[in-house]
Amino acid sequence: MYKWINKGLDYKTPKKRAIMPAGKLISYSQQHWAPYMCHMLIVGVVATITGPYIAYPIAVVATGALLLWYWKKGKYPELKSKREVPVEDWLLAVLVGIVGIVLWIAPYHFFPDVMFAKIPILGNENIALSFTYGTKVVDGVPEATYMPFKDLAGHWRTIFIAFRIMGAAILVPFWEELLIRSAVPRFAEEDYYQRVPIGYFSKRGFLIALALYTMSHPWWLVAVIWGGLTFWLYYYKRNLQLVVAAHAVSNLLLAIYVLWSGNYYLW
Repeated sequence: MYKWINKGLDYKTPKKRAIMPAGKLISYSQQHWAPYMCHMLIVGVVATITGPYIAYPIAVVATGALLLWYWKKGKYPELKSKREVPVEDWLLAVLVGIVGIVLWIAPYHFFPDVMFAKIPILGNENIALSFTYGTKVVDGVPEATYMPFKDLAGHWRTIFIAFRIMGAAILVPFWEELLIRSAVPRFAEEDYYQRVPIGYFSKRGFLIALALYTMSHPWWLVAVIWGGLTFWLYYYKRNLQLVVAAHAVSNLLLAIYVLWSGNYYLW
């Protein structure tokens, strides 16, 4: 059914999946999951000890160092193009990043009451259009983790904002795309997923990766939309660099919007 999407790719999913031993699989895939886990553990666990404003810069430095280490070891061939990427492809990535973040922000900017309201879905009145992950809700809006203009002052505020933008617009696009877009959809095809070409489409791989991406973001409705749009770019161009670029554009624009509007719950 999807052969036309994969036209030109020399790959067929094995009829019988070869199961890799757990230890070998962990080692084989470490460059894809380790940066993701490093960041999440620091902002999730270390932050409970040091506080979020100290943990986040630590996460940026540690995750950045880990990505650079794997890069220097040649562990990210999917971030290298076999031929020069046309300018129009980079412009398309920028456009996808802009359109994607507009679709992400607009509902919360123009219809916040709707986006945070409990809505009936199949008779369940406790479903909202956004997860809150148990965070404190104030006036119907989840309390933000980072509110630098309220909690910080002077040089430390400037330093934190710089780290926050650098993390969101530079590092997050790499470690998130390397796991969600590069590893997960290909692993859905076989344990030895690095043999699967970048951009190879399967319904199973697409849905698993999109679900994982969506569940890792509190704004699930817009995450589905943004994830679907960037997956289109991924399968259309079969170039992870372009998706990273689109992600970077989206996150940079989101940072600018949050700092301008003060809607820190989106950050």
